Amino acid sequence: MKNVWGVLILSLLFFSFDLPRSGIKKMDKTLAKLWPEQVITKKPISLTESTRNSLSFKLDKESLFSVSNNSKSKSYMFLSKGFGKMNEFDYMVVFDKDLSILKIKVLVYREEYGGEIGSSRWLKQFKGKTDPKTMKFGHDIQNISGATISARSLTEDVKKVTRQMIELRQKGII
Repeated sequence: MKNVWGVLILSLLFFSFDLPRSGIKKMDKTLAKLWPEQVITKKPISLTESTRNSLSFKLDKESLFSVSNNSKSKSYMFLSKGFGKMNEFDYMVVFDKDLSILKIKVLVYREEYGGEIGSSRWLKQFKGKTDPKTMKFGHDIQNISGATISARSLTEDVKKVTRQMIELRQKGII
């Protein structure tokens, strides 16, 4: 419990992604569960304007974090938004140092239907994936009845985030 409070306090001080407090708490609890009994810190990865301009995509400030424990870099966290039928939803992807997906967590879901995409059982399909080509919706990643739009959207967005992480690695940014 001690490490959850430490991460929460750091989150409130350094976090400006438009995320409600409940989403920040979910994010911190997810990180604490990944590395139990450890003090976890997350720091935004800051890029210069010229580095940002060299990317093939727009990287929002404070959407990319280095996550570590005891000053040893453990992973990366990318915050993103997907789109359901009518509204956005916020989610996080945690990558290990080799850019393999460790965890995906839906932080804030704003639709009346389709919330099943937040299910750990469904999201674990992404665990261990490193290549966007192995995330084909309906084949590698199964659909959810009643949440087709959100499930397809999340799958496509995770593929995009993974491609972006690969580009960041290729350019030596991470």
